[in-house]
Amino acid sequence: MSDVLGKILKARDQRSVLRKGISESGQESLSLNLNIPGFPKSDDKIHSCFKQVLAELKRHLLSHRILIDSKQEHCAVDVAGDFYLVPLLENSYSIDEIKQITEKFEETHSLGRLLDVDITNSKGGPVSSGKAKLCYFCNEKPALVCMREQNHSYADIRQKITEDMDQYLSLIRKDEVCKSLASNALKSLLHEVALSPKPGLVDRNSNGSHDDMDFSTFIDSASVLSVYFKEIAEYGFSYTNKDLKEALPELRRIGLLMEEDMFRETNGINTHKGAIFLLGFSLFVSAHLIAKRSFSYQAFVDLIKDLNGNLVERELGRKLYNGNQTHGEVCFEKYGTKGQGIRGEIQAGLPSVFQHAIPVLESHLQNKQRTDDKILHKSLTHALLALIANNDDSNILYRKGVEVLDGLKQKANEAFLNFENDQFEVLYNDLIDYCEKNHISPGGSADLLAVSYFIFTANKQHA
Repeated sequence: MSDVLGKILKARDQRSVLRKGISESGQESLSLNLNIPGFPKSDDKIHSCFKQVLAELKRHLLSHRILIDSKQEHCAVDVAGDFYLVPLLENSYSIDEIKQITEKFEETHSLGRLLDVDITNSKGGPVSSGKAKLCYFCNEKPALVCMREQNHSYADIRQKITEDMDQYLSLIRKDEVCKSLASNALKSLLHEVALSPKPGLVDRNSNGSHDDMDFSTFIDSASVLSVYFKEIAEYGFSYTNKDLKEALPELRRIGLLMEEDMFRETNGINTHKGAIFLLGFSLFVSAHLIAKRSFSYQAFVDLIKDLNGNLVERELGRKLYNGNQTHGEVCFEKYGTKGQGIRGEIQAGLPSVFQHAIPVLESHLQNKQRTDDKILHKSLTHALLALIANNDDSNILYRKGVEVLDGLKQKANEAFLNFENDQFEVLYNDLIDYCEKNHISPGGSADLLAVSYFIFTANKQHA
């Protein structure tokens, strides 16, 4: 023990020497360390917290326009723990004002009383506000009083530190994961609509088979929906009930809000109703699995099937509302399994996505660190063809019947099989002409493309 204490004292002496060197050059300095009682003073968890706190402190300083000499930063981990020291550049604040600003950072931080941000003046003296810090454990008496009176056991204090750091790191991870998923959801919608040309679908240069919407309609719709993506991801990340079906009412509530906002933004045009359904479930399931560090394609399939149960019979086999049948109800009643639409796809665990689209995306993008427009165009076009060729789009089935749907699937399959061949362009244009002639738009496949790209990116980043 005495050997360890000796090493700690030596490390602290070295820190004092560094501070003294800065003050002898006529500069003020700022340092950060964590108040960790006992040993070890640092481990993987403590070091992770320190790095996060340091990043937050730097943002806090920059937001107040307090400048540091980043060329002379000193950051180290030794027996005395994690330590950061940097000279302060000339600032518009007095040294006492800088101390007040750093104290505000300590006081408002979730690990506040563990943090020790020290300011040293140009003469080498510590700058103090005169405030007595409260005890980290009880938050009632001054810290020095509790230390002197030994009011709290070492074991209790270390346990509280561990619990607080776990919570701190968990909240950071949740925020990072949910922001990433929300961003990927929006990117998926934007990349889908930007893909050009597409058969019968809205793209950058064409309205496809639509006369009531264009590229800007989709951009506006995607933008208004994006504000909900992080909320759904956070709900999935934090969901702890073992019965996943208990999450359905809340997911439906958010989905209904999204639909209302979509229709308000587009003046009643349905741009993304299917995508809301698919991405809502996919965001929830992805976040839930990532929170448990268990994301995989198979885990996703199992969870989304468990979440939805017998969705087709529940929502298509009986009327939810009085009045006329929905398009989905008509298709299911008339065509059975072929007319299950997106609900059947979800109930089966998104087979079109995992058996057809994602293998194509992986063949193009799995080993790519960055994607440009050319790579995305090729991979998304190829995946879209795989989806159209295998998806029984209930919207086309309802409006045009089996013969037109099967003709569409056949032409898409021919283009898909010849994707790398010379005749591809002719076959692809033939597919586009077929959609224009029959005035059909494979919107269900477009929605599946967006969710396929979303799940692919989630797997690439978090599996």
